[in-house]
Amino acid sequence: MPTHTLIFNAHSSSRYSVAALVGAVETDPRLEHIHIEAPVRIAPNLVRKALKLGGVTVAYSVMSTQTSRIYEEVKQLRSSFRESLTLVAGGAHASARPLDSIKNGFDFVVVGEGEGVLPELLHRISNGEDPLGIKGVVGRATDKMPRPRDLVSVNLDDYPPFALKKNILGPIEVTRGCPFSCRFCATPFLTGGRVRHRSVDKVVAWLTRAVNTSGFERTWFLSPNALSYGGRGRSVESDKLELLLRQTTSIDGLREVFFGSFPSEVRPEFVTKDVLEMMRQYVANDTLQIGLQSSSDRVLKLANRHHSVEDGLKAIHDALDCGFIPHVDMIFGLPGETPEERHASIELCQELHNMGAKIHGHVFMPLPGSAFENERAGCLDPVSRSMLGELSRKGVMTGAWSAQERLAKELASMTNHGGDA
Repeated sequence: MPTHTLIFNAHSSSRYSVAALVGAVETDPRLEHIHIEAPVRIAPNLVRKALKLGGVTVAYSVMSTQTSRIYEEVKQLRSSFRESLTLVAGGAHASARPLDSIKNGFDFVVVGEGEGVLPELLHRISNGEDPLGIKGVVGRATDKMPRPRDLVSVNLDDYPPFALKKNILGPIEVTRGCPFSCRFCATPFLTGGRVRHRSVDKVVAWLTRAVNTSGFERTWFLSPNALSYGGRGRSVESDKLELLLRQTTSIDGLREVFFGSFPSEVRPEFVTKDVLEMMRQYVANDTLQIGLQSSSDRVLKLANRHHSVEDGLKAIHDALDCGFIPHVDMIFGLPGETPEERHASIELCQELHNMGAKIHGHVFMPLPGSAFENERAGCLDPVSRSMLGELSRKGVMTGAWSAQERLAKELASMTNHGGDA
């Protein structure tokens, strides 16, 4: 029987989703004949070798900030291999703008959560069957675009958090979904407002396997709001949170558990000294990622953040008092923000740094799928740009805020939305 090959681009920007999606493919018993490659860069020689063995599907997880690179690579693949490849897109940008991906050379787009859809898509492709009957799959002949909120939600316990057979490991996603609908964020569009968690038993089981088979010694937990674990996303469930930390840190051979630090964050109104002191007993991280975003309550309200500046400052003080270094996210150029409010946010960054916090700066990007997707890109006035540049030079601020200003303009210039989302 000819071998069908899946080549999944494992670029650093999508490595977490690649780990979970390859895990879903490699554990599907229908796909035992699928050979999997996950290179950082898809070299033509790799594709040629795979084509000699049978059919080839090339997959990309497409983020809005990566479209230029990915579309150029797809163009080159099409030029070299014509229709001998099947090209599949998924991820945040592809879900919000499926026709954009189709117009740029992809054959199929997986809209929304991919753990259940990608294996079925590969099963049909490798058996010569039509994939367009799969809910959530878009092709050139699709006339009605699906929306993630209308599709079946993934039960995290049904799928692995990473790909053990291919040794593609990463953070364990313990929570998916967010009920707060911040207007600058695409998460509500992509995964919905219903919060879902991977159970403690499943987290422990997968971590134990990773320790025993791959020498896994440390793990990071992935969540849009780490302190929401175990509940409906609007309050801290301390008992369930402690159970997760206690059980995972008790795994023989697992040396360190990182929770509430990058790539996760915590909402400031969830932070209390009690919960931080509990965490301190278990976690290896001495940092806590806190999303404050602005020093203006008016701007926070416009962005639908559901917390105040005072909530943020209290969370930062509590983190410092409990021995954590707060890593504070700030977004400049949010819709409705005045230059004066922006300058005040930048001045607050210096004050927070003086207190012992570290600042991660961003410029607002109108992400497809977010409530702010049609707003003007974040644009810094000369004074703000100078102030941020000075903070960066002094080491007060990290983050690719300068590059994001350029990317934001590129996103805002995308006008080929016809039929999408």
